[in-house]
Amino acid sequence: MPAIKSSACGKFILTGEHAVVYGQPAIALPLSSRRISLLVEPQLRHPSGKIQIYFPALGLDSDLDSLPPGHPIVRAVWETINFLRLSEMPGCNLRFNSQLPVGSGLGSSAAMSVATIRGLTEFLGHPLPDTTVNLLAFETEKFVHTNPSGVDNTVITYEKPVFFQTGSQLAFLQPAVDLYFILADSGIQKSTGETVTELAERYKVDPSSIQAKLGAIGELSNKARSAMESGNLPGIADAINQNQDLLRELKLSCPELDHLVDVALQSGALAAKLTGGGRGGHILALVEPGRADAVLQALSAGGALNPFQTVVKGHADRHE
Repeated sequence: MPAIKSSACGKFILTGEHAVVYGQPAIALPLSSRRISLLVEPQLRHPSGKIQIYFPALGLDSDLDSLPPGHPIVRAVWETINFLRLSEMPGCNLRFNSQLPVGSGLGSSAAMSVATIRGLTEFLGHPLPDTTVNLLAFETEKFVHTNPSGVDNTVITYEKPVFFQTGSQLAFLQPAVDLYFILADSGIQKSTGETVTELAERYKVDPSSIQAKLGAIGELSNKARSAMESGNLPGIADAINQNQDLLRELKLSCPELDHLVDVALQSGALAAKLTGGGRGGHILALVEPGRADAVLQALSAGGALNPFQTVVKGHADRHE
């Protein structure tokens, strides 16, 4: 039984985070240049069923059974075992390497799940189609984020820009022009599950006001989709900026994120907003290619951690 390699990309949300949990559309983009990779190694000396996890970025060198039951790797392993109806698992090591920070809005938990499911199923001789990988990753996400929309596991599984709305047919997007983004880390870790739960509690208290804002965010996703498909950069930028205003009103931003958004805009970005669960994690900034270096330098000087550029290619080109 040979060693098997797998990997999964990160993601970032252009528009629609949180609103997507309430049935509104969202646009998610794959972050192919930042990945979680996995090497599955057979270990004939391990007792049957023993799986050892090595994940330096998380400080893990642990037996699977010693990890919390809700950990995304644990859940992904068990979803795989149960789906394949295995009576026992051959002993193996799972060695992870990550370019994605945890708790930063870039889809690290879904990437762990997708990489684990793909690696294990190929290791066991039962590679699965994307539709099944996506289904199992979504089941895993339910344990991690309580009430996920499914957008993270979907964009990461297919590694294509998606227009996602629960209950509607999945639509892959192809921008008409190259889109240049800067992503910058606030340095604050925040669980998406926590912010989703907090908003749900406030929704119970004031449903009409919050639903109106969520509906407005959904309309911005429709606007951004049309602008992407027609190559209308000002239209995309306007949707992003309005989305950030609404996320602030929903108390999903924080002073650190607001500061980085302001720095990006003041240094020449066309638009900027938080991406992901909020209250921490990353911002995205839409930039013209000639302004990218200036925005990167300003964000670094402004306290952002490890800002970097990524490009979503237009037409038939791939995301880099």
